Amino acid sequence: MENRNSQVDSETFRAVLGNYPTGVAVVTGLDPAGEPIGMVVGTFTSVSLEPPLVAFLPMKTSRTFNQLREASAQFCINILAADQEPICRHLASYSENKFATVPWHKSPAGNPVINDVVAWIDCEYANVVDAGDHYIVLGAVKTMSLERDSSPLLFFQRGYGRFSASSLMMASNREVLHQVRLAEMAREEIDSVARELRAGCSVVSAVGQESVYVAVADHSEAQLGKNRLGVRVPIVPPLGTLFVGAGNAISVADWLARLGKNGAEAAERAQLQLERVQERGWSIALLGDLTADALEKVVELYSCPHRTPEQERQFLNTLSKMFDLHEPVQIDQNKNYDVLHLSVPVRCSSGETAFVLRLSELPSSLLGAEVDRYLERLRMAAAKVEVLLENFSG
Repeated sequence: MENRNSQVDSETFRAVLGNYPTGVAVVTGLDPAGEPIGMVVGTFTSVSLEPPLVAFLPMKTSRTFNQLREASAQFCINILAADQEPICRHLASYSENKFATVPWHKSPAGNPVINDVVAWIDCEYANVVDAGDHYIVLGAVKTMSLERDSSPLLFFQRGYGRFSASSLMMASNREVLHQVRLAEMAREEIDSVARELRAGCSVVSAVGQESVYVAVADHSEAQLGKNRLGVRVPIVPPLGTLFVGAGNAISVADWLARLGKNGAEAAERAQLQLERVQERGWSIALLGDLTADALEKVVELYSCPHRTPEQERQFLNTLSKMFDLHEPVQIDQNKNYDVLHLSVPVRCSSGETAFVLRLSELPSSLLGAEVDRYLERLRMAAAKVEVLLENFSG
């Protein structure tokens, strides 16, 4: 199958077709020793109703596909759910024994079905067609089943996401509204702190996989009328440490998994940062060489409800440049710091973080001793809000 007259280069081909979203699936099988093997594909498609046929398109160089093909005359398509991105990234990595940490059970045909997928489809190989640098693998459907009613994982512009019709946004909006109402208990305290310190003081809550500014008090001159209310940032290393682990919004493993398959070194650094935060009970981020305006711009792009994966990558690229500015090992009392923000948790009686109080728009070149003073004032406010929260819950 040849196309020698094409004037399209590979980069243009990828860029154009990257604007067409595809579903994400894992093709699974068992090796001769009975151990699970699988490969992530973004090329799964329905082919025929009569007879029932499906297809996926692996690269000819795929070692996993060759293993699947040689091991058995059958395979299983696992359609991933939107909340299974960490599993997708793990199975797409080059690590050994990938299924050791992925829960699965057997299909009627004995193939691996990953727990909590949207659906699975048991197939037998019907045909394997040569198609350039790929194969077109036709599968004859033998049995299939829906596992749960959930939005599927999608791949678009080299990024992962989910389908979000307006009706599907309702649950998230309801959760934000609940957090806004909860944050009103802190209104008096954050306003008092902001006025006293001539700074910005906010309530930040975890909503899904993001942290959201749900209440803002600003008595600084730096903001010049800007308002962070409603701003969202992802809970991804090094961000969101106060929402991670110990029954909080996200587990440590899931938080680290959001770094992707190329994040081994970053994961080690993030783990150390998280341990510092958990040990001292507060979080700090420094500004570094990045201007406040540049940071504000990428945060605004990320907060847009219709942001593209490319805009999200811009934010994450900026974040990677600031990685080591989060959670420094110590604050020297006699050294000057440009602080981006200080954060302390407001905890429920169970110990989990209900929300975070965040101090920002601080004076530049603060002495470490002054940083400690600002931090202590913020912790006093958090303690008062915790009492209000306990009375509210009781």
